[in-house]
Amino acid sequence: MYATTALATRFRPIWLYVLLAPACAGPTLTHKPAKEIAAMPHPLADASAPLESRQLIARVLRLIDSIHGIADLAPDNVEQQTGLSVRIHSTDRTEYAASGRIDSDWAYSLASVSYRQGQAPSRLDFDFIDTRADRSGPANPTAICTLDLDGYRRALSAQDFKQTQLAGHAPDPGFGFRGVELLTFARGKVEVSLRTYGDRAPDDGRACICGLRISVQP
Repeated sequence: MYATTALATRFRPIWLYVLLAPACAGPTLTHKPAKEIAAMPHPLADASAPLESRQLIARVLRLIDSIHGIADLAPDNVEQQTGLSVRIHSTDRTEYAASGRIDSDWAYSLASVSYRQGQAPSRLDFDFIDTRADRSGPANPTAICTLDLDGYRRALSAQDFKQTQLAGHAPDPGFGFRGVELLTFARGKVEVSLRTYGDRAPDDGRACICGLRISVQP
C-alpha cells in the first residue's frame, strides 16, 4: 500500500475515516516515503459532489502532459492542470494532496510523495480507493474503469511517452503488489507507472487501472 496507508490522521477529512485500504492492495512496506498524505478538496472540488472518473482521469492525464521536471509537481501546477483544490500540509509546501468522491463506493487521492524531510516531492501518487464499510466481497470496479489499459497507453503515447522495461530498477515495495510487474512509460525525466485492478496481467489491454505513480528523476 502506499498513499492511504500513510495518511496523517490529523489531516483527514471526516469522510476519509471510512477508508481502510486503496483499491490496489499491496504488501507490507519495507520503507515508507517521508510524506504521503491525502487531503480534502476545497469547494471547487467539493467531496460531497462526486466527480465522474472519466473527467478525473482526463484531468490527471492533462497534469501528466504538463510535467517535465520536479518543479511541475508543485501544488500550483496540480491545481492549474486538474482543477482540483490541493490542501497544503506543511509550511515548506512539500506535503500536499487532493481527494474526493467518485460515488458511494469509490474515492480518489492525488498525493505528493517525498523521501526526505523538507525535500521537494519527486512523485505524485494517484489512487482509486474502495470506501465500502463491508469488504467481505470484491468491489464493483465499473465506476473507476472508464479508461482501460489500452486507453492509457494511447493517451500516454500521444504525449510522447514510450513504454519501457525498467530492467535496471529494483521493484518498489510501496507500489508493486503480488509480484505483478508495473507497466511503465517514460518521457525524458518523467516516468508514469500503471497499476492494474484485481491483479490483472499488465499485458491485458482491457485491464482496469486503479493507480498511477508519476515520478520525476532529478
